Amino acid sequence: MAGFGATKEKELAAEAEAEKASTPATKRVDSDPYSNLRVEFEQLNKHGPKTHIFMALVGHENTGKTGIVFDTFQKYCNTGGDKILAVVDFDGGGAASKSAFYPENEQIRCWEPWVMGKGDRTAYDYPSTHDRVMSIMQFLLSEHETIWGVHVTGIDLWDSVCTNNMRIVDLGLAKDGIEAADNRGAGSGQRVQMQFDWAIRTTRFHQLTAMSRALVKKGVRVFWETHLKVTNYAMGGNEADATWKPAWEKASNNYMFQIVLCQRHDTLGEDGVVIRSDFTATFEKSKTNAALQGQRSTILITEQGRNPNWIGLPELDKL
Repeated sequence: MAGFGATKEKELAAEAEAEKASTPATKRVDSDPYSNLRVEFEQLNKHGPKTHIFMALVGHENTGKTGIVFDTFQKYCNTGGDKILAVVDFDGGGAASKSAFYPENEQIRCWEPWVMGKGDRTAYDYPSTHDRVMSIMQFLLSEHETIWGVHVTGIDLWDSVCTNNMRIVDLGLAKDGIEAADNRGAGSGQRVQMQFDWAIRTTRFHQLTAMSRALVKKGVRVFWETHLKVTNYAMGGNEADATWKPAWEKASNNYMFQIVLCQRHDTLGEDGVVIRSDFTATFEKSKTNAALQGQRSTILITEQGRNPNWIGLPELDKL
């Protein structure tokens, strides 16, 4: 029996050797499961972010938000820069500023993001507008080498696009923007029933965030511009006691590298008429330059009987 066992062991060993010999060499060699990551690891510093500007400019209407971006870009153009400032112009302020102050600058390109509706109830086709904005951002990403910066005006309006799409497309609660705006619910099932359904709107909103961050990594400066909304002001209360915050999806501030609060401070004459306005910009957040944190700069002074004194925000050069 011992001889039989020894013979059997030899047969099994021979079969194992034959199987090993028939196995492709690539399978016989111990492979590195991290080979692709190892190559990528060696190249990381060559493909990191090339700019540190992902900035939100927040403030009430007519506080200099668009002017800061356009002025900074014009200075770049004056030095011979040939790249483009692409404006995704939700609130129309970009096109208005260009025609009023920079009519000869062909490097400022203002995109119309809105798709007009074909029905007779609503002005805008919200699903098509959402798709158009995504297409614009994807196009700009593909052309990043020619783009100096991307400026999105009216982020609060983008938020409304995403909310309406959630109600119309994703949850089927409304057929158009008018029904989507009716939070009372026109019958059962017309209101958003579950709190977690709002994650759909959040996800839609931050598709723009993801595209913006991708542009920053490619060396493109990205500016978001939004207005302020009141948070604790009751009807009949004193508006001076109100608390204001940016009108966007609530987690947006976490994604910004910089947040600049734009304000206008009016001086009244004895007759109650504004005789001077000081426009300021305060760095509420400055992730890439701590020295700017909390710094307030005057960007514009207008005074009755005098020409406006535009100063701008030269601190952008330090980012």
